[in-house]
Amino acid sequence: MAENDTKSFLLLHADSLSSSGSVYGVGNSHFSPLNPHHPDLSEGLLKLLISGEPQARQLFGIIYDAFRDCECYGHSNRCSYIDYLNIVTCVSCKHNTRGQNCQHCRLGYFRNASAELDDENVCIECNCNQMGSVHDRCNGTGYCQCKDGATGAKCDDCLPGYYWKQGCYSNVCDEEMLLCQNGGTCNQNQKCICPPEFKGVLCQQSRCEAGKDCSAAPPLHLSTAALLLCTLLANLLNTLTPH
Repeated sequence: MAENDTKSFLLLHADSLSSSGSVYGVGNSHFSPLNPHHPDLSEGLLKLLISGEPQARQLFGIIYDAFRDCECYGHSNRCSYIDYLNIVTCVSCKHNTRGQNCQHCRLGYFRNASAELDDENVCIECNCNQMGSVHDRCNGTGYCQCKDGATGAKCDDCLPGYYWKQGCYSNVCDEEMLLCQNGGTCNQNQKCICPPEFKGVLCQQSRCEAGKDCSAAPPLHLSTAALLLCTLLANLLNTLTPH
């Protein structure tokens, strides 16, 4: 049988049974001795059983008696027996599956409702937006857990009152509730562009100090260099002007 076969042979002792609870393995196949006359063996799907013999007998021959499905839905061809739990579990589940029978999806994936359990595409990646989601996991329908202000199946959109900038942030201004004042204009809900004489988040604050008339033209202040230049020009004109 090929190594990548999804069936594992159930190797049975031809004569004796073991009650040691041990699990024997050959290659990637694990087996526990069974009574070949047990009624369960007449079923198409053979189950692992632990023998009730009071003493362990030495195995002196192993034959291929039948093969059993690992019950991993085609996502693994390896099974292992866990003694203290008395269960058989699949090993190294593929196709982003996990669980005792590879019947669940790994974290970060969700079940494809349109695919059968043995389909290689049974688990779909959540693809949560890293900026808008709390983590990369989603629920059984593919919806991610969003941060405040984010929405959508992948948390890649914003709720009303928020804007997107590598995540969702509360609007600073808008055209409804957070109106820019004193002639200011809202720029992409992120800030108000204010007229020169106003400042503040919503242009609500005057740049003029209290009690001063900001409408009057500001006084002209000349620097020392400008005064000297004016003096030199005046002297030059005097020298050039005929008397």
